Amino acid sequence: MDAERKSYWEKRMVQLFTAQDKKNAKFEKKMRKEYLRVEEQLRKEIASYYTKYGKDGVIKYRKLVQSLTEKERDLLFQDYDEFARRNPEYAHLMPIRESIYKLNRLEGLQLDIRMRMIELGSFEEEEFRKLLEEAYENGYLSSMKGLKNPPAFFVINNLAMQQTLNEKWINGGNFSTRIWGNKERLLNALNAEIRDGIIRGDDFRQMSKVIQYRTGVGENDAKRLLQTEYNFVMNQANKQAFLDAGVTRYGISAVMDRKTSKTCRSLDGEQFDFESAKVGVNYPPFHARCRTTVIPLED
Repeated sequence: MDAERKSYWEKRMVQLFTAQDKKNAKFEKKMRKEYLRVEEQLRKEIASYYTKYGKDGVIKYRKLVQSLTEKERDLLFQDYDEFARRNPEYAHLMPIRESIYKLNRLEGLQLDIRMRMIELGSFEEEEFRKLLEEAYENGYLSSMKGLKNPPAFFVINNLAMQQTLNEKWINGGNFSTRIWGNKERLLNALNAEIRDGIIRGDDFRQMSKVIQYRTGVGENDAKRLLQTEYNFVMNQANKQAFLDAGVTRYGISAVMDRKTSKTCRSLDGEQFDFESAKVGVNYPPFHARCRTTVIPLED
């Protein structure tokens, strides 16, 4: 490819990713509010435990391994039923309703935290899908319009788009699988640290810091996942557009700055056939938060 066309495609890709970054930033603000909401809900729930079961600013662990009282069970049943009413499609992520009879107070708190994590995950899954569909459409149409000789008529193939979004392209999972994996890790971390904090005799102020830190880690994981997934989707949309237009080869184009990884730096400028493209090997993304893309080698 001549230098002028190479420069054109690189600038176009930067513009495309920059425009998508702005849309992602708007979503991240919404996501920030959701994480703050969940953080506040957990803080209030923990505060109620300190009020009901605490003494001198700490909770005795033995009080939390006692079975739920009838009143406590009834309140948990109400929360469970309300959650099931609002989120019927995620019922499979919850234990069966009858198991509440066997729970102690600490396990009741853990069930409440699980409901918060599922609500957070359902929000992320819905919003991620919208953003990724939009990224695919923008990537495909922009790539087609940028070619010298695009087909006279082209349109988004919705089946191909959904296959891309659902593709288990890394570690046997897609974006949805990884969202729920992140929520399960956040749930387990919160449960473990709250339990250990109670055993140590942590006060409410210390426990609040734990909740704030862990939800912050969860939010950062979600941001990193979004950036990685939309890079994958965008590059797959580009690939589909180039193939539909009869382009058979591509070149690697890395954003070259101090953040560029060794892998992307070494592959920059390399050329390959689309039929041999393999994500993570000779086709981006190559790692989390990868910014590398491809440019078509037009005939």
